[in-house]
This record gives sequence, C-alpha cells and structure tokens, in this order.
Amino acid sequence: MGSIAPIITFKAGICDYDVSSDPPKVHPKPTPGYLYLYEGEDDELIHFCWRPRAASLREPELDLVMVPGDGIFKPHQTSEPRDHSKKSPTNGRIFVLRFQSSSAKHVFWLQSKSQHAQGDAGWFSPRDIQLGKIVNKLLQGDQVNVQEELSNIPGGQDGRNDDDDDNGDHMEGVRRESQSGAAENLASGDLFIGDPSNEGEESREGGADGGRA
Repeated sequence: MGSIAPIITFKAGICDYDVSSDPPKVHPKPTPGYLYLYEGEDDELIHFCWRPRAASLREPELDLVMVPGDGIFKPHQTSEPRDHSKKSPTNGRIFVLRFQSSSAKHVFWLQSKSQHAQGDAGWFSPRDIQLGKIVNKLLQGDQVNVQEELSNIPGGQDGRNDDDDDNGDHMEGVRRESQSGAAENLASGDLFIGDPSNEGEESREGGADGGRA
C-alpha cells in the first residue's frame, strides 16, 4: 500500500442509519472522528474515508472507492423563510452521502462547534456549507484547489473558534421542526436523532491530514 496524502480532513462523527423503523432513524455515534478524502496511487480514484481520531490514516473504519459522479455529499437542511439561512431539520448538523448507482446512504454529523452566535446546534455556517461543496466537487471528479477554497471560508460569528469540539450533548431529543413545515427526508417521514452522548475532548492532529478545515 502506497502513501496516503489526504486532500481534505475535517471533524465528523459517523451515524447508524436505521431503516427498520418508520420513519427511519439516525443514531449519531459519540466516537470523535475525521472524514478525509485522498486519491489512491494505484486506482487514481478518490477514497472517501472515516476514521476514529485515535486511529491512523491507514486504519479507517470506512473506506469507499468513489467512481466520479456516483457520490453526492450534501447537508440535510431546510431554508428558514424569515432570514433565508440554512438550518438542519434535526438538532445537529447532518451530512448525507448518497449514490447515483444504489440506494445506499452514509450519514455523518459535524463535530466542530456551531458557529452560530447563540449556539444554535442545527445552524449550517458558511464554513460548513463550503466544506460540503468541496467534498462534493471532489466526488464529481473536479479538480479543486482545496487550500484556496478553504482560505475563502468566512470565519465564525463573533470570532468563535470553529475547531473546538461539539460534545453532542444537544443531540438528545427527536427532530427539530422547521418553521416552514415538514422537513426534507432521507427516505420517508422525518429524520430523528438519537443520543450520541458526550464525545469528550481529543487533541488535534497535525501535518499528515492535508487541507484541514
């Protein structure tokens, strides 16, 4: 196995997606983790990976070899009519990886602290949205100058440190009702959030993880 040079890395937790319930439920896992993408030396394809922060780059729990154009990485969100901001219809910031070729889904929750001035845990900041756009462009096979894209991400409101961890304590209830009515869904019905508990503090890794956000 050759060297791994991640193109982008950011804090995110992995979720269980339970389709046996009606409506389907998402259960965020408390494990501190990283999402990272890299280009394989042998196949020259993008690898979409998730690993616990305690694991090395070579020990991902999820390693998906992505065919260009097959994967779609989008935030699970709804527009609030009053201020046109982007909010999650859940009580956390959720991203979903879908596929054109199958009905499979992988669900993740952002583990950096919310940048909202009042600490709204379901609010997607410009930084969060930009991260999703970068990942999605890479999955489409686009050439992306990640460092340039990252440098254009606006800072958090009131100077908040966006690298602090969200401990997940807010994600204890069921779904958040949007002001505009029923929320977009992963399958049918509403998205529910379980209790990911407290993820605790983990030290920030350096160097090896490419363009870090």
